[in-house]
Amino acid sequence: MNRDLTRLADREFDLVIVGGGVYGACAAWDATLRGLSVALLERGDFGHATSANSLKLVHGGFRYLQHADIVRIRQSSHERTTLMRIAPHLVHPIPFAIPTYGHGMRGKEVLSVALLLYNLVSIGHNRGLKDPEKRIPFGHLLSREECLELFPEIEPKGLTGAVVFYDGQMHAPPRLVFSYIASAATAGAEVANYTEVEGFLGDDRRVTGVRVRDRLTGDEFEVRGRLVLNTSGPWAAEILERCANHRLTPPVRFSKDWYLVVDRALVQRHALAVPSHHTDPNAIVSRGRRHLFLIPWRGRTLIGSSHVPYRGAADDFAVNEEDLRELVDEINDCFPSAALKRSDVSFCYAGLVPMDDEGDESADVKLGRRHRIIDHEREHGLAGLVTIVGVRFTTSRYVARKTIDLVFRRMGRQSPASKTDTVPLIGGEIHNMSEFSARELEAAPNGLDKDVLAHLLQNYGSRYREVLRFYEGEPGLLERLDGSSVIKAEVVHAVRGEMALKLSDVVLRRTDLGTAGHPGDTALRECAAVMAGELGWDKARVEDELTEVESVYP
Repeated sequence: MNRDLTRLADREFDLVIVGGGVYGACAAWDATLRGLSVALLERGDFGHATSANSLKLVHGGFRYLQHADIVRIRQSSHERTTLMRIAPHLVHPIPFAIPTYGHGMRGKEVLSVALLLYNLVSIGHNRGLKDPEKRIPFGHLLSREECLELFPEIEPKGLTGAVVFYDGQMHAPPRLVFSYIASAATAGAEVANYTEVEGFLGDDRRVTGVRVRDRLTGDEFEVRGRLVLNTSGPWAAEILERCANHRLTPPVRFSKDWYLVVDRALVQRHALAVPSHHTDPNAIVSRGRRHLFLIPWRGRTLIGSSHVPYRGAADDFAVNEEDLRELVDEINDCFPSAALKRSDVSFCYAGLVPMDDEGDESADVKLGRRHRIIDHEREHGLAGLVTIVGVRFTTSRYVARKTIDLVFRRMGRQSPASKTDTVPLIGGEIHNMSEFSARELEAAPNGLDKDVLAHLLQNYGSRYREVLRFYEGEPGLLERLDGSSVIKAEVVHAVRGEMALKLSDVVLRRTDLGTAGHPGDTALRECAAVMAGELGWDKARVEDELTEVESVYP
């Protein structure tokens, strides 16, 4: 997959997609699979913003019971199953436990009824899943003793047990986004990162393409298309106002969401829900406070999320030291046995998520529940332009499918059926993940450690040998980057085959090197040295890249 901007400027596309997060990536894959010619442009790196900063969960919708949102539960459980099927190496089931206390809204009786309803509503959720490892079990109850055995540190007073439900966990959201991008590119889409849309082509009645600036060179060019799809997330409204003088009505308000990676395993196989300081304003049946989740991940713990209204520009968004300390304090207050220190925080993920209304600074956030697909021809008289405002990573494929249906209608063409819920993504051509892993580990190439191969299988699935092919002429590429499971061949593969152009692309999105915390100075410099050799960086450029990556860590 090569970045060739001349191919973007040399033709007219059926669809030009602005934004390479998960919604743009899913739309590119769906449209290309249905036979449209597609160009996808991303101002930063693919999946670098909100998509990379999710809590790594594929929701099945258990928490939507409080909202009496049956439709959303059905959609979410279907999409969870779909991701298990098309990307089995990147998504796996994970159990969540909610401890029960007393006999009120936090009691086992109430949650048992909720669990029964959820099991009934989500019947058939495993349809089409042949891999038994990926099938989501029905929720069940734990006794008080079983709950304390799993979580000996929780408050025992009044504890009656727990309910357990299952969701999906993504190993690495950026790799899932990139799998959609790579799948689309393999099927014929033209994609490019670090290309910023600076204006629309056309007139006040029709959009016919976009004006683009290459953020690496400053060069400008045009990309023409029969229809432009705006999937730029928190930047969507700004692009519309700047390029088309249109404002979204009603405007999109955003919540500032963040969660922490803690360099300790506070929980083991099960994730644990503990009441937070905040309520859920969307809940029709309220159990009181929202939950904080402690989630096991790669030998560490993910904890979150915090939500507060955000009023600034998307480019100014940041999580500061006060935010980090407030969440650490809240965790210690809600789960005292964690005894977290600020120094335990190895990484912070943060993004902007749509919310239903703005409220005031101290209000509990009312998170967005419904996506919006805006047909600007119908709403503003501006043909050739559609905007997606998505609310959840989980339902991005479903929303993209509906959007591409609209694209075909606007083109006056009969739409072929979408196949994105059945066709595996790049690397997902695996019928049984356990059998596949066991077979490949048994036949591990000479000189490759088993834990490194297991890491490759997790990230690249059935395409892991595309990474290993680089070491055949250069045995040194099997070497690990200092203290990690990432090998130098992954860095070379990221540059030559996955359009990695900056050190942060490799450290934070193409590999696992720095996604759970600072990998160490030696590992970063080794990674930068490999990239410098591939991309011709001088010493000054290497130092600039290192400084940029260092700024990410708390």
